[in-house]
Amino acid sequence: MTIIPTSLCNRLAGGVFKTVLVLASIALVLSPVDLAAQGQPVQNGPMIPVALWWIGAFVLGLALVYGIMRNRRRTRSDKELTERSTKQLYAEESRDERRS
Repeated sequence: MTIIPTSLCNRLAGGVFKTVLVLASIALVLSPVDLAAQGQPVQNGPMIPVALWWIGAFVLGLALVYGIMRNRRRTRSDKELTERSTKQLYAEESRDERRS
């Protein structure tokens, strides 16, 4: 294993070196050991399940981005209204539990 001097790491701006190092490490770990001995690729089955995984991951990513962006646009009054409504809901549930 090669040790990279810290002075070289410090000279590279914006953490580009660290990003490249992490991506190279991931590629090295995920690459097969016997790559040359594998031969031609073989079609093992339908690609529909794999495509569904990719589509699902993409839709989930879009939903997360949408939720984050929508939450950032909330005003202070929207946040206070949400807090009051939540406290009111918890109070009602607590009263209902005491009655039963």
